[in-house]
Amino acid sequence: MNGLLASPCTRPALFRPIPSSVTRLLPAKTLALPPLRLPRSIRASPPPPRAAAQVAASAVGGLLAPLSALEVGLRSINLAPLRPPIAAAMSAAVRWLGVYREVLLVGVLFSWFPNIPWDRQPFSALRDLCDPFLALCREVMPPVFGRKLDLSPLVAFMAIDILIMILRPQPRM
Repeated sequence: MNGLLASPCTRPALFRPIPSSVTRLLPAKTLALPPLRLPRSIRASPPPPRAAAQVAASAVGGLLAPLSALEVGLRSINLAPLRPPIAAAMSAAVRWLGVYREVLLVGVLFSWFPNIPWDRQPFSALRDLCDPFLALCREVMPPVFGRKLDLSPLVAFMAIDILIMILRPQPRM
């Protein structure tokens, strides 16, 4: 076969490389081409002198070479079979965050009334759902004016809305 490597692909469909414009032109069983050899009369010209920034970048690039090899390896994985389950999981997470945002809103509104018995159901369950996340947000934004004004619900709602915006699929143009 003129020095071309040929073997049937035994990898599962998930790990087959995505065909590019170059590989579409090659026969299906071709894995590599022989190296191009220049005639002796043609010599490769020396590379142009590099600036100090390019030398430093190549030194750092040498450290990142395993990372770029990993990136190339990850790009060759066909992720098309995983798109529907990932989209379904993201949609479920967006719905769950929306429901939690509403539960949090009810908990914050009920916290304004001091006569609510928080030790009885359903208020204790509401407090058990809301307080851990609000306590985390109180570490980010502690109460102001001598603990009289608690702004942690604002931080909580902003964090939930940011997560929803990240997870919501963007329309394709």
